[in-house]
Amino acid sequence: MKKPMFIIVLFAALIALFTAATDRAVDGAKGSKAPVFKIERADSLVQLDNLKGEWILLQFWSSADASSRLAAKEYSRLHSATTDSAGNEQFRHLAVNFDRSSSLFREIVRRDGLNAKSQFYVGDGQMRSSLARNYHLESGMKAFLINPDGQIVAVNPSARTIREAI
Repeated sequence: MKKPMFIIVLFAALIALFTAATDRAVDGAKGSKAPVFKIERADSLVQLDNLKGEWILLQFWSSADASSRLAAKEYSRLHSATTDSAGNEQFRHLAVNFDRSSSLFREIVRRDGLNAKSQFYVGDGQMRSSLARNYHLESGMKAFLINPDGQIVAVNPSARTIREAI
């Protein structure tokens, strides 16, 4: 009697473990915790985990991806429109560029009138690969609305979705 009971308990435990493991949200997906990262540039350092408590619009874009470039402009306008004259932001906009040329990136930021403070260039290398893998950018650039708890609440959100959330 002990052996069959042990097998039943073991089987139930394995099922519970398997179910718990498969119910977790995938990194970079709606409902998951946003994968943390750190981006540095000459004048600033941004660590995603240091921004907890704030709404964040994290956008990845590239000049090679026309829709992401258009979205970068739209998101930049929305951010400006929701920031008051004292500089109080309703959400933090972090736009990460994947272009291969930093001079091309700077020229697009200038021409498109993007807010340079919210723009970060990663170019080639390990940071780019890590971000692309963690945020599942294999099929194209995306944007993520992240709540103050660090959870992704929308992927490629519209301006309306952002306004309603914040």
